Amino acid sequence: MEETKKKKSAFSSINNSTKALIAVMCVIAVILVYFVFLPWVGLGADRQLNIIGTGNTLDYEFDAGAAFHSNDSRFFYFVTREGVRYIASNGNIAWQSGFNMHSPMVYSRGDFVAVGERAGGQTVYVFNATGELYRVTLEDTIRAFWVNETGILSVIVQTAGGGYGVFAFNQNLNTAEDPLFGWTMFYDLFIPYRAEVSPDGRYIAIAVFNFEYGVYTYVHFRYMNRRDAWGTDFGLFAEQEFPGEIVTAMQFMNNNRLIIGTPSRIHCYQLGPGHRISELLWSIPLANELTHIAFHNGTHFSVAKGQRLLRSPYEYDPMGTIRIYELRGNSYFETGSFELGRRVTHLRMGQNSVIVGGDRSFHAMDFRGSLLWEHTTLFDTRDVLFLENTNTMLIAGSTRAEVFERRRLRDNEHVFPVLY
Repeated sequence: MEETKKKKSAFSSINNSTKALIAVMCVIAVILVYFVFLPWVGLGADRQLNIIGTGNTLDYEFDAGAAFHSNDSRFFYFVTREGVRYIASNGNIAWQSGFNMHSPMVYSRGDFVAVGERAGGQTVYVFNATGELYRVTLEDTIRAFWVNETGILSVIVQTAGGGYGVFAFNQNLNTAEDPLFGWTMFYDLFIPYRAEVSPDGRYIAIAVFNFEYGVYTYVHFRYMNRRDAWGTDFGLFAEQEFPGEIVTAMQFMNNNRLIIGTPSRIHCYQLGPGHRISELLWSIPLANELTHIAFHNGTHFSVAKGQRLLRSPYEYDPMGTIRIYELRGNSYFETGSFELGRRVTHLRMGQNSVIVGGDRSFHAMDFRGSLLWEHTTLFDTRDVLFLENTNTMLIAGSTRAEVFERRRLRDNEHVFPVLY
């Protein structure tokens, strides 16, 4: 009798375990059918992830000079000939500031946006999330300008006598009579064309064409403040030559590391912390044309590769290859790569991710090169940028921009393509 009870008890235990296992398997099966199989057969299609327009749109003229910038937030800057608006992703305008420009040129970095005339202008406005921070008006014609991550504006002007000047300004020192930094050249065979200020505001790097020796570029490293510059030639403490090459990209990263891109290499220089120091930390040889380079938060950058460079001894990548790098100490590390398969027309970084575009198709990926989403627009696209996350983006066409979200369709919700 006791033996019969033990057998029955054992059978009951096994039966309960089997039931639990079957129940778990049933739950898994339901999940698979609901989220994986049904969308493929046309049922439950409202559960697929889709990129959907929110209806928050901006309309503008084709030649309005529309430009956009966002710094990993739900707000973005919208610039046209008439002024700047700071807009939330839900369409609410936080503030707007007006001006009148024929053809605005925009340069942005971090929380700051600088706006000036593309040709022949004499005034540059600097904005941050609170509105207009300051403006600079000069007597000479402004040829180019940039703003760094702390709001310091660097400007290149052409003087009335045919020479060139490089100046820097901030919120406190922003007049022609009292700039943060100034250097003027009266020799027209030397043309400055790029000026970048370090994050701590201590150094300025200036790329200069030298037409005395054919194609020849050099980069000046100069002190910004007058105390460091005492006894020097306008703060000059080092110079790097690039014979036969043109510096096509230049930007400071964290800890005063300067990235310089040329057709053959990407270089990284360390400025400071001592006096008169300019040390080459590393170089990345290029076997492909460098078509785009993008930077993110002072720690990461990505490059887009074009055609193979002739006579390069290095291993080359297929056209449309994206490589993503992270700065680590005095070195760099490749975190990931992605092959678009065609020529890149668009490259941006934000939200610890990368957006790469080729014509009307756009791909978002993380820093490992893993695809997050892809989207093909039905209209010519000027710009695509992340807003508060990688599933919210602003897509700008020729005459309209709209905020899009990547989410699952709600019941009875449909997506209608919009031709911009």
